[in-house]
Amino acid sequence: MASVFPVHLHYKVNTGTFQHIFLNHLLQTNELQPLLRHVRAQIWPSLFLMSCLVILVLIKISAFPKVLRIIQSSFNAQMLQQLEREEFNPFKFYSIALNSFFILNLSFLIYKINCIYKFVLNDHAYFFQFCFFLLIAIFGFTIKNLVNKALLFFTEERKVISEYVTNSTLVNQTLGLFMFPWIILLEFSKFDPLIFISASLIVMASALLLKWYRGIIMSLVNERIGLLQIFSYFCGLEILPVFVMVKYIIETF
Repeated sequence: MASVFPVHLHYKVNTGTFQHIFLNHLLQTNELQPLLRHVRAQIWPSLFLMSCLVILVLIKISAFPKVLRIIQSSFNAQMLQQLEREEFNPFKFYSIALNSFFILNLSFLIYKINCIYKFVLNDHAYFFQFCFFLLIAIFGFTIKNLVNKALLFFTEERKVISEYVTNSTLVNQTLGLFMFPWIILLEFSKFDPLIFISASLIVMASALLLKWYRGIIMSLVNERIGLLQIFSYFCGLEILPVFVMVKYIIETF
């Protein structure tokens, strides 16, 4: 049976002395001492995800039954109508926490996509990129809410706009909860990140289509609003601003 011996970096010559294996060899050593591998690990993504977990824990402690009903309302029209009859309050702690949770996860997903495909801000620090996309998301949703408030004030379709805003808010809150596991896998998993990015985008697209479908049902069927008005609303507040903002960011930064 063949025996296995450890491999040494020295060998014994006829003189009886030990010499280095690379002595008088074409392979020349550039460094005489071992080199340290300097790795700059980012701590802030772990702190960010831990903060998101803290938000989830606080929501579960304070309003877990309410959160379950919000998730059910995203897939059940009767539960959505029940929440609307109860005068859904967006200024409750659980509602603010869920909205913040959604915006944080959306910003982090955009940041990860930008890190992988390097669209903008390639010369800036990763944390700066995340903060940039977070501010853009906050600005976009703030402007959208202000425009919806203005439409509620100036138009005669207050009921349908209010219902659509409530439905959109509830779906976004549910979307943040469903997107978070994919964000964790995207950050810590060793698999191809495209898998988790694709899964997150599929969840987002499904939620967006669900919001538009309910908005069309509310407007076209229940309130008998014209199709042109519905299309103008979606283009003006849902589709066109996103394209304009993305084009502006890519061309500017």
